[in-house]
Order: sequence, then structure tokens, then C-alpha cells
Amino acid sequence: MPDTANLSSDALRHAVEAGAAILVTGPRGIGKTHTLRALSSALSRSGRTAPVIAGSNRSGGIPLGAFAAAGEQWHSAASVIDTFARERSARVLLVDDVDALDDASLFVVCQLVATTRIPAVLTSRSLTTAPASIQRLYDGGDLTERALAPLTDIEAKQLLTELLGASATPAARAAILAAAQGNPLHVREIVRGSVDQGRLVETAHGWDLVSAPVPSPRLSQLLGVRLDELDPRALDEAAKIAIADALPRSAVDGDALRTLVRSGVVETTGDNQVRLVDPLDVEHLRSRFAAPAWRELAREVAEQMRASGPLLARRAVPIALEHDLEVDLDAAVELAERALAALDPRLAMRAANAVLDSQPDDVRALRVAGLAATALGETALPDAHLGRALEAARDDADTSAAAIATAQHLGNHRHDPGGAVLAIDEALRVVTAPEPLAHLQRARLRWGAVAGQGASSPAEPGAATRTAPLDPPEQLDHPEAAMGLIAAGVSGVIAGPLDEATTVLHRLEQLPSEVLARVPGGRQLIDLTAIMALSYTGDILATRRRLDATIATSERDAPEELGVWEYALGVVELFSSDAERAYELARSASAHLAWRDTTGLLPAAQALAAAAALATGREIESAKAFDAISETAAIDPKVVMLRGWATAWQHHLERRPEAAARELVTTARSLLDAQHTFLAGMAAHCAARLNRRREEVVQILDVAAALGGGGLLALLARHARAVRDGDTASLEQIAADAQELGLDVTAADTWALLADSPSRPGARARRHLAAVPTPLTRMALWTGPQDRSHVLTERERQVAELAAQRLTAKEIARRHSVSVHTVNNQLASVFRKLGISSRAELREVVEAATALSPVADPLARPARGKGHQVRAVRDERESWHEGLPQGRAARGSSHNT
Repeated sequence: MPDTANLSSDALRHAVEAGAAILVTGPRGIGKTHTLRALSSALSRSGRTAPVIAGSNRSGGIPLGAFAAAGEQWHSAASVIDTFARERSARVLLVDDVDALDDASLFVVCQLVATTRIPAVLTSRSLTTAPASIQRLYDGGDLTERALAPLTDIEAKQLLTELLGASATPAARAAILAAAQGNPLHVREIVRGSVDQGRLVETAHGWDLVSAPVPSPRLSQLLGVRLDELDPRALDEAAKIAIADALPRSAVDGDALRTLVRSGVVETTGDNQVRLVDPLDVEHLRSRFAAPAWRELAREVAEQMRASGPLLARRAVPIALEHDLEVDLDAAVELAERALAALDPRLAMRAANAVLDSQPDDVRALRVAGLAATALGETALPDAHLGRALEAARDDADTSAAAIATAQHLGNHRHDPGGAVLAIDEALRVVTAPEPLAHLQRARLRWGAVAGQGASSPAEPGAATRTAPLDPPEQLDHPEAAMGLIAAGVSGVIAGPLDEATTVLHRLEQLPSEVLARVPGGRQLIDLTAIMALSYTGDILATRRRLDATIATSERDAPEELGVWEYALGVVELFSSDAERAYELARSASAHLAWRDTTGLLPAAQALAAAAALATGREIESAKAFDAISETAAIDPKVVMLRGWATAWQHHLERRPEAAARELVTTARSLLDAQHTFLAGMAAHCAARLNRRREEVVQILDVAAALGGGGLLALLARHARAVRDGDTASLEQIAADAQELGLDVTAADTWALLADSPSRPGARARRHLAAVPTPLTRMALWTGPQDRSHVLTERERQVAELAAQRLTAKEIARRHSVSVHTVNNQLASVFRKLGISSRAELREVVEAATALSPVADPLARPARGKGHQVRAVRDERESWHEGLPQGRAARGSSHNT
């Protein structure tokens, strides 16, 4: 097997300088020539002679043609071998495309590698297709094969951005990179072909695909060479497969299928579907047929698929639309619903419009067309379609479905949850049939929660803030019922209790796939509910891992969902660990949700970006992000919570802890009234970490824990009570539990609160604080003001580690090429920042930190110890240490260096 490690010109240069002979393999366009030329330049700069000798069709018939093209005067094979032999210490043999060498040149290359043993780098598409003499060199051990790896995802994204001069939308990026398969030539030519044919267009959200990517004519011709040997019948079958995207094995001619499989043109999948190995072959196959002949093949494929059951009938609709053939309207409206549910609004719009051209009052088609138009950013069209759907409704079921779609349009895409509630209320006044009425009531609960209206209904304007939710639907045989069950699950992770949400999630996993396939964004909402439920159990580490994996999968398979998962992970990071990462995720989520917002989370993502920007010192950017939130979304509890958090954080920065705590408590109470139990608990927990308004915070968290359930709120309630009671033993245990679960900010703030204690808990707290995995400078901490003057520099960290290893100042100075005086100053700074006074204490801190967190770098974060880092901050009225164990407040900000 070839070594597929990432090759670079530097790696190859080191290999040839050691005398190696290497065969670099890889498909056309992977970058072999580029790598060889870069190696030639690097060797030339180091004083060695290394021209690239390239095989080609033009020199293939000329003896020593490849060497003659290199620019040196060689008259025979012997003279070439003699020159390289006499200058072997100064020359390197670089040969590109050994497959195209003439016989004399190939003989010389083999002699130079096998006999002269000159350092060499050769290239070929693969070892198996290389000339037999090259294969013998490999078999004899004279040549080592190194496969040139495809571009990584990061490299391919960078190349795509460079080619376009701007970013691409997630969907366009995923489609182009999937088609290119890491080949740089393919990326370039797919971009060129797609732009030239108007399929890749620049939009306000980046370059976007309006249809499938296509290769340039040049790439199409290069890829289509292997199709040249196909007989007419095999070519016809390949074209049918290309038109259909995939065909059942039974629908393909047997002899032609065997020919196509042997030629590497098609492959059979596990479910007995036959498809092209390389989807880019579609355009080349199209070029082999006249337009009328291709259309007739498309007609034959569409008719065959329509007669083969509902699934293939739906897949025949895009073929009919593309080739202007007769469309099956029933299959088209089914396809439109499923495309919308699969977050493909362009296909949904095309299919729905095909139905409306013949049946302009079809309520299902109008509803789908309206939602697809709003997903694509249209302004007037969604209102027109959805308004017409309400007018054309024939019964309560139609009215209910159209009203729910209108609410989805207003809530998710116009970010107007209040308007969504009004749309549902209007339908509730006229719908009387039990089942449609239940669907509307569940939708009303959902949008009422988003609008911050709790669970009260329009018939009960003075209802209590805590009313029982409707029971989930029992029959799940159509999309509205499935959506009702999903709404029940979402309600469970908003208001609680979490146990009920878990029960609903179990039922959601049993939803029939045929029903779920018609619920817009249904799979995504279920996954989001499950991840929220996981986070509220308190296991943040597992939540973070799952979200990271989901983001990676979405980038490849479901790019329209990417912004949702980035937002979710950003919230987790801000309130548990890394504010810097939360900021980057929120910015990315805001951009992606501005392009495709399937769940109405854009305002929340903008609020998260604003809050994280403020937490990371970007005040101006924070203000701009808050200003970008639409006025109609200001009542969204997620926006309310993040805006309240940011206001409190500003008070915290201004060293006004009482004002910060007051803002957090007020926000928590309003969220509790709106039945956003878990958000209320998170806001109250920040006030608990401030060590302010302790009794109010305990009351809020006790209520939230009772209503919501779950391990997270239970832990936060324990923390609030321990802070109120000054229970250092409980606080130690809570901090340890929080760190195990991934709640680094809670652990750090709790250790910091304990670190100034004169008793043993204070000494232990300083050691634990140094071992918190996330650097303290990256966290939004509430205990003490944001002071970075006690962060070890990189050099101080290195000096501290060496000193802990018992190196003397003189030995450290020699390692760093500095004076002993400089090292002594650095050690003094380390001692001051860590709040220690001897090397023995330094070793103790470093060893304890390493034992607690072997992966983390214990000194690469702010040093906090012995009251120096977490010193008391007072104003004229207040003390940070109020309510803690006797003696701590009296110590104040005393230093012990």
C-alpha cells in the first residue's frame, strides 16, 4: 500500500536529500505537477540542479525527447547517464508523467534510478498503470510509492474561496466539494463551468448554486475519455442512469450493466440501485447525444419511473420539469411537500408551481409554494400564496394547515412570533372540527412560547402563567399530527418537565418515516430537541461532542441546517466554557441563518453574537449586533435572555455587581413567567455566581428545578443554596461536579469564590482553579472583575514549568539564551501572579494541576492564588465576600507574596 501521508515539496526535498527515489501517484489534476515544480524551485534555491523532465504526447515519439525538452544538449542515452553520474551530488532527477515518456527516455530514467542511484522523484497516475519497467523498480525496492492525498476539507474550502473571491453558501460549498472529491483541478473547472452556465451565482449571502454544479467542457472531456470505448447500447443505458440519477438494477439492460460496471462508469448500491460512479459524467454523456435524442431518452426514463410506484413517480417529476414533459400532478405535490421537509426550497417551489399552473387553487401546493418562497427570501410572493391558500380552503383541515403554514412563515422567516400567534388565533375563531382544532391549539402554544406569552390561550387572557400543555396527539398518520408531537417535545425542553420531554422524544423516534418526510424540518427539530434535553441533564461534555459531530455532518450532508447547530453550540460554549469560541460560532451562525433560517433562530443568533462580543471585549460590535435584531423579535425569550445577560455583563465590567445581579434576577423572573424554565435557571445561576441577591436566586432556581427537572437545574439550585449558606464543603463538591460535566465557568467561578479562604479549601481551590481545562481568559466569569493583569505570559509559563522541574535559574537562562537576572525577574512575576513564595509551592501547584487535568496546560491560563487573583472588590456599599465563611470578608484583598 502506498504511503498516503500529506506530501509537500519540503517533505520531498528532505527525502531526496537523503538519496531516496520516490514515485508520486495520484489521479489527474490532484497536484502532482504543481508539487514537482515547487520541489524543483526549492532544490534550485539550495544550489542543486533539478529541472522537471516531463513526458508528453508531443515528445513521446522522439528518442530522448523528454530530456531534449529540458534544455540541455544530450546526444545519446549514455551521455545523459554519464552526466548525471558525474554530478550526482548536485543533480536530482525529477520526471513528470513517466507514463508518457518515449522508450529511450524511460530506459535512461530506469538506469539512473536502479544503477546510478541518483535521488529521484517520478510521477504517475498509479503504480498499476505505470510502465512495466517502473513497476519492476518498485518490486525490487529501488522505488518507493507515495500517493498524493486529496485536498483536505479546509484546503478545498480555502481554494474555493480564492477562486470565487468571496465565500460560498454552505449548500454550494458542500455540493462543489463533494463533486470535486478533493481534486484541485476539479474544483477549479467545476467553478468555471458552473459560473459560465449560470448555475453558480453571486448573492447577498455568498455564491450560491441554483442547480447542480457542472464541470467545464475541458474537464468534461478529460473525464469522459473512459466512455470512448462504450458500445451504443451501453452508452444509452449510461445516459438513462445519468438522467434518472439512479435506476433500479432490474430496469437496466443486463449486458450493458456488466459493460458499464467493468468500465468503472456505474456502480450498484446496497439497495440495488445503479448510479454513476462520478456524477460529473452527466454533462459529458449529455454532449454525446443530440438534444432531441436526449429528450427522448428522458421521456422513456420518466414513463418507466412513473409506472414503477409512488417513490419513482416522485423522482420522475424533476425529469419531466427539466425536459418539458408531462407532469404527474399528484406526484408533483407529494414531491413538493417532501422537498420542503428536506430543506430543498428550490425543488419544492418548482414542483409546487407545476401543480399551480394547472390547479391554481390547490391548497397543498399553495401552502408549499408560500413556505418555499419565504425560505428563498422572497418578499411579496409568500403572503400572496399563503393568503390564497386560506381563501381556497375547503374545510377545517385546509384552514388549519394554511394557518399553521402562515404562522411558520411569520415566525421562522419574518421573525414575528406575535404575528404568528395572531394568524393562529384568527383560524381558531372559525375552525371547529376536533382534530384540526387540536393542531391549531398546539401551534398556538408553540408560537406563544416563542412570543414570550407562556401557555395562555386567547380565550383566557388572564390565565395563570403556568397552564398544563395539551396532550400529544395519539394518531400520527399525517404531518400536522407529527408536528403536534414535535411541538410537545419542544415545549418539554423549554418549560419542562424534562421527563415528559424524554417520553415524547421516545415517541418521536417511532414516527413513521413517510409521515416525517412531509414535516418541514421535522428531523432537525427532533434532533434539536434531543440535544437540548441532553444539555439539560447537565452533561455538557456529551452535548458538546454531539454538537461538534452534528456540525461536521451538516457541513457535508445538510448544509441548510448548519446555522442552527452553530447557534446551539455557541450557547453551550458561552454559558459553560469558551466565550471566544461562542463568539466565532455565533458570527458564523448569524451568517448562515441569514441565508437559510429553518427554525426562526436568526434573532437569537444575532443576540448571542452580541452577548459573546461583549464578553470578549468587542463592545462596538456587540452594539451593532443588537441593533441588527428586528423589532418584532425583541419579545423572543431567547433574545430577552441574552440581552439581559449582556446588560448585566456591562454592569459587571463597570464594577457594579448589585446592578448586574438585579438585571439577571429580573430577566430570570420574566423568563420564568414566560415558562422558559431552563433559560430562567441559567440567568439566575449567573446572579448566584455574582454572590448577590442570594435569597431571590435560591427561590428562582428552586422553582425552576421543580418545574423543569433534570440534572442541570438541580446542580444550579444546589450551587445557589451553598452560596447563600456559605457552605464551603458543598461548594467544593459542586465545583468538582461541574468540572466533570464540562461546566467550566461554574467550576472556575466557584473555585475562585473559595480561593481567598484562609482555610484548607482555599489552598485546594487555587490548585483546582489552575486545572480548569478552558483558559480563564476565554471564559465569561462573574466572580471578580475582568482583570487580565495576572495572566502568565508564554515565557513565564515556560520558566515556571522548568523551575518546577528543579532547573536552576542559570540552567533556564542557558536554555532561553537570556541572562540569569531576566530569569529571576520572570520567576518573581510568576510567584506574584500565582500568589506563592517558593519553588516548593510552585512544584505543588504545577503537579496538582497536571494530576487534575493531564491534557490541559495548567499555566496557560490566568493564575489565581492566595487572594491575589481573586481579591475582594469593594465599593462604598458592597462586598464581594458577603455571606461567605467567617473571616474571609475581613481578609479583603490582602496579598500574600
